[in-house]
Amino acid sequence: MRAYVDTNILVDLVLAREDFLSDAQHVFALGYDGEVQLMVSALSFVNTVYIGKKYKYPLTEVCTKLRMIADFVEVVDLRGQNVVDMLSASWKDYEDATQYRSAVEEQADCIVTRNKKDFVNSSIAVYTAEEFLTRMETLK
Repeated sequence: MRAYVDTNILVDLVLAREDFLSDAQHVFALGYDGEVQLMVSALSFVNTVYIGKKYKYPLTEVCTKLRMIADFVEVVDLRGQNVVDMLSASWKDYEDATQYRSAVEEQADCIVTRNKKDFVNSSIAVYTAEEFLTRMETLK
């Protein structure tokens, strides 16, 4: 399975957001163990560094964690044409629209996010981290 991980799940892991950390750890563990191919947008890495700096997390720690994650996830490029095309999209949130377009182009089987409502227009499956983990468990 190819799972596209939304920025919020990456941020939950890297910044150790207490309420969401456990599910994020389990999602990424599936990728680390090779049970699923995880994809994360390059934009998500940029956003994670930005959010980390904004909330005063040590930059070296954030970057170290992201480098470790990059060893076992596919960091996918954000294509310029997608950025332009999604300016005209009917999505409520521009960043979510670009994430969705990237997931489709990367032939993801699903998107894993904390905010399913942000992907209401998705043509591919959208799961919360908890739903994704349950689904993966049933596929074993």
